[in-house]
Order: sequence, then C-alpha cells, then structure tokens
Amino acid sequence: MSTSSVTSPVTRETCAYVRDKGLRAVLVTITGGLIELRAKGLRTRECVDISSIYYAAVKQRVARERAEKKAARKARRSA
Repeated sequence: MSTSSVTSPVTRETCAYVRDKGLRAVLVTITGGLIELRAKGLRTRECVDISSIYYAAVKQRVARERAEKKAARKARRSA
C-alpha cells in the first residue's frame, strides 16, 4: 500500500454505525491535519486533530502494557 499526502479533502463512508437520531453510518473526512466525523444525513461535525488521536493511541497502548506487566508480576507472586 502506498501513501500520499492529502492535498484536498477526502471523504469516506465507514462500516461503523452510531445511534444518533437513528442508526447511521459514520462519514470521515480527512482535511490536512484534521479528521472530521459525522453521522450520515446529519450536519453536526466532530473535528479531531490527527496528532491528538496518535497520542491518545500511544497512551492507551502504554496503559495496556503496564496493566499486563502488573498482572504478570501479581501472578508470579501468588504462584
């Protein structure tokens, strides 16, 4: 898979669904450094900075790794 920079907004319909005034598909628009999310058929948009998403994912991974490590230590102590 090749990568390219985004010069103009790109919108895609995802396979994710949300319950917002009924069951609706989620539309994603990538514009520069932002990702806009909205339910299909609605005008309300939620904007998220891509770097914020990346840092949130890193924090979640680190927290999960710490929890796994702690559980492994606890299992070794009790065994």
